[in-house]
Amino acid sequence: MGRSQTGTVAALDIGCSKITCLIGRNDGAGPRSFRILGAGRQQSRGFTGGTITDMEGLERAIRLAVEDAEREAGEQISNVMLGITGQKLASTLVTARIEIGGREINLKDVRRIQAQALAKMPARGEETLAAWPVAYRVDEQEGVREPQGMYAQELSLLLSVVTAPKSVVKNLVECVGRAHIGVSALIPSSIASGAGTLIDDEIENGAICIDMGAGVTAVSVYLNGSPAWLGLVPAGGSHVTSDLAQGLGTTFAAAERLKSVYGTANLEGPGLAERIEVPRLGDDGRLQATRMERGQLAAIISPRVEETFELVRKTLDSSGVRKVLPQRIVLTGGASQLPGVRDVASRILQAPVRLGRPTIAEFLGETLATPAFSTASGLLLYSELGFADAVRATASRKDGPESRSGVVNKVFHWLEENF
Repeated sequence: MGRSQTGTVAALDIGCSKITCLIGRNDGAGPRSFRILGAGRQQSRGFTGGTITDMEGLERAIRLAVEDAEREAGEQISNVMLGITGQKLASTLVTARIEIGGREINLKDVRRIQAQALAKMPARGEETLAAWPVAYRVDEQEGVREPQGMYAQELSLLLSVVTAPKSVVKNLVECVGRAHIGVSALIPSSIASGAGTLIDDEIENGAICIDMGAGVTAVSVYLNGSPAWLGLVPAGGSHVTSDLAQGLGTTFAAAERLKSVYGTANLEGPGLAERIEVPRLGDDGRLQATRMERGQLAAIISPRVEETFELVRKTLDSSGVRKVLPQRIVLTGGASQLPGVRDVASRILQAPVRLGRPTIAEFLGETLATPAFSTASGLLLYSELGFADAVRATASRKDGPESRSGVVNKVFHWLEENF
């Protein structure tokens, strides 16, 4: 799983604004104990909203990011855990039920019910990227995590499945392959963000992770210790920058700098009356210094941020887990660092919101321990936390049967009534 013979794990996160490569090795002290050997970061080229627009440009950017990380690590990598994002990803919840007949549930039964659930997914040129059992039901006992070893008449399963068009997957793998790198696992970036940002308690008891990238805002919902659902909103930090560039009459690069230095989404915060220097395009096409109040920037930024979280709310409200949404929300990603964003999110989603950075921040060092690296760090942790091949590995865990009642039970009832 992206692990070399030396125990090294490599992660490649291809985003709309940046490509990140992390090379690390677990030091054996726990699933989140990683020694970061090398990191590479390049500006993204030829990748917009989850779609490749320039194969050559993207390949070059991938190669440079990987080479930077390899140089720092002092070793070459041959495979990566690759994050995939974009509007084409689809998340589906499916149920299955099999007769057990009063005997003990064995590994074969678990495999059979998983296969039955997966068989309900229509082909339609889609590739299954990942599938996670959200919960099992053993007769009337609901919210069971590990059914193997329990006696039952009937076994039911709620399975979360993520798919992507085969063409999208093939093109991305081909592009990475041209940089002479193999893909050991394709992981939805939004799920990786959750794995990289949420603490164990949030994963176990339920949380929503919102990753604000440059071009896409990705939402993942964790329930009962598993990724249960993901959604994507076509809005992010670059849309805010674009609004500033248009609204002020300046270049995208100048708008990005203004946003980083003076930007805020808070229309009622301090310092809005401060006058700042703003470069604007003159009649001759050159940037000329003008002055304006900082509050005028906020007046352009705030509506776009509000719209983004309105879209997030609508996406969650129409999801397959809308009846059982957790109240814990973690905000991460590069665009989440803009002042005032958390307040807007909390107001629109009507829940407390915390800003999340990678849980392995202590190993990443100051430059990498930011929300912008949540996805890449989650890709490193993905296998260590037990999410890789969850469907095939479900019954191989050493801990015994465990039952967790709670909100997951409602998903079963709701799905059975509505599907």
